[in-house]
Amino acid sequence: MSVTNEHSLKTKPIVQDYSTNSLTDNEWDLSWSYLPDDEKSGSNPESEISGEEWDASLSECERDTASNADDSWSVLDEIWDAGTPFTWGDTDGAQIDWDYENQELPEPMPAEPKPVIMIDTLEKLDEFLPVLSQLKDGVELAFDCEGTPSEDENGVPIPGGGFGRNGDISFLSMTIISMNETYVFDVWELKRTAFERESKDGLSLKKVLESHDRIQLWWDVRTDWDTLFHKYGIQIGKVRDVQLMELLSRRGQRSRICGLMRAMREEGGKSMSPAELDDWLSEKEAGGDYFRKHGWRPLTARPINYTARKYIAGDTECLYQLQNRLQDRLSHWAFRMQGKTVVGLIDAIGKRSALQATTGDLMEFIDQQSAIRAHDATSPEFALMSSEEMTLPPPAFRRIEFWAENYDRLVKRRAEELEKEGMLC
Repeated sequence: MSVTNEHSLKTKPIVQDYSTNSLTDNEWDLSWSYLPDDEKSGSNPESEISGEEWDASLSECERDTASNADDSWSVLDEIWDAGTPFTWGDTDGAQIDWDYENQELPEPMPAEPKPVIMIDTLEKLDEFLPVLSQLKDGVELAFDCEGTPSEDENGVPIPGGGFGRNGDISFLSMTIISMNETYVFDVWELKRTAFERESKDGLSLKKVLESHDRIQLWWDVRTDWDTLFHKYGIQIGKVRDVQLMELLSRRGQRSRICGLMRAMREEGGKSMSPAELDDWLSEKEAGGDYFRKHGWRPLTARPINYTARKYIAGDTECLYQLQNRLQDRLSHWAFRMQGKTVVGLIDAIGKRSALQATTGDLMEFIDQQSAIRAHDATSPEFALMSSEEMTLPPPAFRRIEFWAENYDRLVKRRAEELEKEGMLC
């Protein structure tokens, strides 16, 4: 079904030259991905991606895209032949500061367990709604949606099952960061009422999701907003895709996106105690095994058990701490990207200036690209994306990747290194 996207972004018009598959100068302000008319994406509870294939047995948090790939940057042989062998900590622009990477950080203090509050009746929803008047501005919310099973126990397709514009939502989880509380809304039972019922102050989940007063954290905004927009008519609010933060701050290759589970394995220990991280990973693995064993049908069976509830809530409970860790990495990266190196990066992200990149620049870029990504997901072309395309970074990130691997830049940098070594001799 062709759907017209009537909402708009407060940014420049979209201009893209498809004849060369290249993007015009203002693409970095607003772009729509080039989506060839390829195979339809699979229908499953989470629109899962794993490695180079679309695997319906995995949840969103388990998208270990290209998990067997080498995450280090490749170094061209010609560069090594150009002079005396030397050591580059990281060839994506900045040297790795091993003192920073290896510093002994104090072990994170165990946080108080976040209460998980199930909202599955109108009475509970009415009790919850006044909480919306207490929300703070800034980074305050983390969201995630769960899809619905696409097949019954006999393998027969369920009409309207799955996730995305042709599927539905079983649960919406929301963590309120300032309150350290997580709410799980049973959308399957409450239907549109979950989003549209208002408090005495006139606030509803729909209005909160559409608001630009505060930042919403998501991990891969695409299929969630495809469903929210087409199924429930919810416009896109101020979203921040933490998956894009992981991509930009990653030390190694950025040729594929990765899943939340992998990101937490690699970065969770910097923001959680070992016991907390072990619990989180164990709960996600147990929940994933449980849902896969039963073909994701427990998402629409009632009541749900403890394993399912913890699995659903886990996707949002970790996002604020993970975001802080990744923002710290971006801050350090911005500090390390000095001089001429930063000019290429700034040009790539659309700020044509020789000034140093600041953390604010990078976060502005992340937020801008998050909004673009969410709006892309509501376009008719999104349903035509192949499994391969779903694993690729957004166009603006691919341009940064190209810049980082530019041969002339690497040769010039090597020449500068040799010149500096000669001056010191």
